[in-house]
Amino acid sequence: MVLKALNPNGTGKLVLFETNYGDSYKPEHYLIFIFLGMMGGLFGGIFCKANFLWSKSFRKYAIVSKHPVFELALVVLATALLQYPNPLTREPGDVIIKNLLVDCREPEGSWVCAQEAQEDKSHYYGWLIYGTSIKLILTIVTFGCKVPSGIIIPALDAGALFGRLIGQAIPDISPGIFAMVGASAFLAGVSRMTVSLTVIMFELTGEVDYIPPFMIAILVAKWVADALSSEGVYDLAQTVLGHPFLDSEHALGIVRKDGSLVEELIPPAQTMREITVDVGPEFKVSKSLLSTKLSQLKSRGLMDAGLVLVDSHGMLHGYLAEGELDFAIHEEGVLKDGEPVDLLQGPLSVFVDRTPLTICAKAPMEYAVEMFGKLGLRHLIVIEEGTAKVVGVIIKKRLVVYLESLHR
Repeated sequence: MVLKALNPNGTGKLVLFETNYGDSYKPEHYLIFIFLGMMGGLFGGIFCKANFLWSKSFRKYAIVSKHPVFELALVVLATALLQYPNPLTREPGDVIIKNLLVDCREPEGSWVCAQEAQEDKSHYYGWLIYGTSIKLILTIVTFGCKVPSGIIIPALDAGALFGRLIGQAIPDISPGIFAMVGASAFLAGVSRMTVSLTVIMFELTGEVDYIPPFMIAILVAKWVADALSSEGVYDLAQTVLGHPFLDSEHALGIVRKDGSLVEELIPPAQTMREITVDVGPEFKVSKSLLSTKLSQLKSRGLMDAGLVLVDSHGMLHGYLAEGELDFAIHEEGVLKDGEPVDLLQGPLSVFVDRTPLTICAKAPMEYAVEMFGKLGLRHLIVIEEGTAKVVGVIIKKRLVVYLESLHR
């Protein structure tokens, strides 16, 4: 109702790229849809690998990492210089797609239709090839920069440009059909979406008859892209940003083949001294000690870090996360200077996890992976076999880094 009343697309329609070609594809056109899917998968595979390498290399330079405005200025300059000369890519991304999906039976002053009506189309073909290449290059460079530039519209643009180019060689059918299917294939190669993308393309175009071509192109694109790069662009972006995302099913297959034990993730002795607090017989420590420990935790820059509370015999008595400790120390009135901090009954006791989950150091690594994956843990205490003394701590990010090293 809101879309109908406000008409944000300026067409009076509910869909963004509404089409009505009136043509029906023939069985031989399935080969073209498969080819578009293969090229979409190739585009996606190249993009994912190239963007990952670009993010890991170029953005590590100090002049780029410390001066994001400089990077954006370069991106804007490159975009303007490379896209503006091409009449097909001067407009915003959504307008580019609309122009490429046009049905030239009713051209309505379309530049695309005017070019396709000429006998010599060599310049037009050149603009289509140039546009596809530039979209690939610029999307590799811009995805992941400080100002989100998106991936969906650029991938749709590249697919529509390439599909329109292929459509020029197919007689008796609108090239816009192949632009539409090509757009879905290129986005599938980048994002690895399947069913959801088919629904999205139907919702964008309103072409229910073209759901089978969408499905064919999207599936083929995903298969080809997976063969070139097993991880999609969003998975690789998480790796670059250091997000501790754990795909437990995939990880279990890796650790089962490796046969490693939990003890391989035990931190060094120096680290354990810094993250361990002896609570003493009365469960009281000084505020200055906690402040020192907090500074040491922050210097490591790890998410979900914390302090392990033990007694003089190394037995576990609780876990205090860095975030809660930081709040308690810096929030006025929670802890008083010069007074011992009671970890059992004082104001800090509400932040102490008295029953953190533990795992034996000699347990298979797959046990730890399953516990993190199925229980949603942020940390897991490692204890010594036979004595139950604390010998280490595993945080989620440390486990993810270890699994990535096995995967490589």
